[in-house]
Amino acid sequence: MTVPLALNFSNTVDFFIFAFYVLLATCTVLVAGVVVVAILRSKSLRTENRFVFMLSTSISDTLSGFGLYYGGLFDVKEAFPQKNGTFFILPTLLGVNLLTILSAQVDRYVAVSYPFFYARRITLRVVIGICMFIWLFNYFTLLLLNLIPWQVAISFNAISTISVQVCSVGLMIGLNIKLCIIARYQLKRETPSPETDGKRSSLLLIVAVTTCFLAFWTPAFVNVSLCGLTSFGYKSENDAMDPFATLIHMNPFSTPTLYILGSFALRKAIVKCIRCGSCCKARH
Repeated sequence: MTVPLALNFSNTVDFFIFAFYVLLATCTVLVAGVVVVAILRSKSLRTENRFVFMLSTSISDTLSGFGLYYGGLFDVKEAFPQKNGTFFILPTLLGVNLLTILSAQVDRYVAVSYPFFYARRITLRVVIGICMFIWLFNYFTLLLLNLIPWQVAISFNAISTISVQVCSVGLMIGLNIKLCIIARYQLKRETPSPETDGKRSSLLLIVAVTTCFLAFWTPAFVNVSLCGLTSFGYKSENDAMDPFATLIHMNPFSTPTLYILGSFALRKAIVKCIRCGSCCKARH
């Protein structure tokens, strides 16, 4: 069965919306994809804990970018009841980012506040295990959600969304405040060094990523909860015409962009990858 486009192109606005989603999907795939390639090709990055969290979210963001070509351009609605949906496979990719970014916040807090414990206990294997667990947990929950009746799934999704929103937003805001205090006061008292500057920049980067994440996700979380538990809330024909879904779709682009802007080591690895690619093409 052919899935129709989300827009009927009856006015100029439809053309702009269509072009916006094409541009957003393409930019997301390119930006997040180059972060994935750069981290995988750089041994110094892929063996550092904070870059493993970046790798996990960037893989999710790359897949979300590809999925946006379908979810943003065609008549698709991922909310209950679904219309031409993906059984919540694509929205769950964004859910992976929620727990991964929260884990990255905790990682940075422990790394700076308890450096000796962090060096002994939080190994690369532990961080990789955390990222793998987050992926497995999200998709195991998704499997259960697709097996239960959709009437029950609606209430379960709304209740779980509220609980996730309250807990995660509260933790993220609290950790953001704590990390800002550490970056502003605690690290400022230490002797200036490349290590201290690196700690401060990593803290400020995760604060910026979390702030953007909350800005894009919180309105949608509230709206999903209202739609599921009450008669209020905004409902649209498809995700392309839903402003809350649009905000969420912008998150997979903003996160890897902030990674690139906030990490000199990552920018250096990306430039190296581009140069290697150019040299290979020149040889052929």
